[in-house]
Amino acid sequence: MFIPSKVKIKKQHTIKVTKMKKVISIHLFFTLLLVGFTSQAQTIDDGIQMVKYERFESAKNILTPLAATDAKANYYLGLCELANDNTMGAKALFQKYPDDAANLAGMARVFFNENKAPEAMSMLTKVASKAKKKDWSPFKYAADAITYSEGGDPNVAIDWYKKAMEITKNGDLYIGSGDAYRKIQGGGGNAMTNYEYAEGYSETQSLANQKMGNLWYAAKNYDSALAKYARASQLDVKNPLPFKALADAYYRIAKYKISKENIEKYLELSDKTTDDQIQYANTLYLAKEYTPAINKMTELISKGIEKPYMYRIIGYSQYETKDYTNALMNMDKFFAKQDPKKVIPSDYTYYGKILLTDTSKASQASSYFQKGIDMDTTKDKAPLHREIAESFKDAQKYATAAEWYKKTLNLNTASVEPLDYWWSGVMYFYAKDYTNAEPMLKTMSEKYPNEPSSYYWLGRVITSSKDKEYKNGMATNYFTQWLGMVKADDPAKKNDLIKAYTYLAMVAYNNSKKDEAIQFSNKLTTLDPNDNTAKQIMKAVGTMK
Repeated sequence: MFIPSKVKIKKQHTIKVTKMKKVISIHLFFTLLLVGFTSQAQTIDDGIQMVKYERFESAKNILTPLAATDAKANYYLGLCELANDNTMGAKALFQKYPDDAANLAGMARVFFNENKAPEAMSMLTKVASKAKKKDWSPFKYAADAITYSEGGDPNVAIDWYKKAMEITKNGDLYIGSGDAYRKIQGGGGNAMTNYEYAEGYSETQSLANQKMGNLWYAAKNYDSALAKYARASQLDVKNPLPFKALADAYYRIAKYKISKENIEKYLELSDKTTDDQIQYANTLYLAKEYTPAINKMTELISKGIEKPYMYRIIGYSQYETKDYTNALMNMDKFFAKQDPKKVIPSDYTYYGKILLTDTSKASQASSYFQKGIDMDTTKDKAPLHREIAESFKDAQKYATAAEWYKKTLNLNTASVEPLDYWWSGVMYFYAKDYTNAEPMLKTMSEKYPNEPSSYYWLGRVITSSKDKEYKNGMATNYFTQWLGMVKADDPAKKNDLIKAYTYLAMVAYNNSKKDEAIQFSNKLTTLDPNDNTAKQIMKAVGTMK
């Protein structure tokens, strides 16, 4: 009796377990299916967020596996290709979903890129017509295509954003509307209003502040711009755009150290695109971090990333680090690879400076300097002339340096400085061309009578050209006037003071002016107790009547 009973119980248990397993399996299947859909939706949102933050490579990695079965993912993948200037690749993607509103709007963007504005607008009208009572997205896709392309009417985009907002309101619509207003003359106020509305939505808070920062920066309200950029980075620590904006802003006002700090923060958060890394290398050069700039450009070239102007930064930086041989080699590569229309004045200037370091090629430098000057379109060319003059000075070609400083004076610009006269006169002095040195320094003393250096150097010129034996005293007035304008205990002028007092002491001794000879000799021994000229004069004055 018990055996059949046991068997029956076992069968019932088996049946119950089997049913339970089926229930668990079905439940697990639906759970995994739900998780899969949730994960997919989140992944698409992550990809879209990467697009908003201009992290297009990261977006592509997320969206590529989804695009085959999801029209929305495909659309944003196409936008990534457009952002990377791959119009044909984007076109191929958008054509996969020919009836989808988003992908049709993507095709319209392709038409805009191909300068087919009428075709683009016709397609966008079709897209907008797909909007329904509860489906506002076609209005947004159509409006975005105009806002983020060139060739469409932003007023039409604004109208479509407004129609979408009649159905719903969200941060993305306000961001798009603000960006569209920015494309209209005088639309800054409405743009700011829309960004302020977008700030009220958590998903667009960071982006809205970054956009407001851009508006304030364009209005030259830099304090407000910096505050908004800082706020944007606080609201979403993964948003790289505020740091890029800061890097660009500081770059434009020549604060390259701060620009470098911000672009480094940007690179930590961004996809480190080729253009980003090239800009970083440019910033390193401008921040005078020449070796890191060389290393970064060389690293990119070794990876197969090569653009002609990369050799420019390498050549410039190698000149600054005194690696003249490699600087010349890389500038030669630059000129061989670069489109002549994209050569800039500083390319010729740097090339001339590099040539000056090679004695066999130094004679060619001036012709390249002149090319740079002829190409330079700035009204005030004095800074460029000074830069060239300084290059000749550094190469110890003093006569040519003097001529270039003199050319600066001949420009008759408002930026002519006393130092231009001084450098020209001093360079003529070092070239032992005293005939040209004297009038330059005299002109300086007449134009800038309160500048003492002209009197000292006039004294030096006269001493070297008209009173080599320290007898006629022709330089006395110049040195005396200079001494009356400087401090006798200035350690920075010790050597100049010794030269001046030596001349005055010797002139006094040679003209039997015993008291003056003693007076100036005492001045010399105060400056240098071991001064040999002073000792000899003091010894000799004892025999003077």
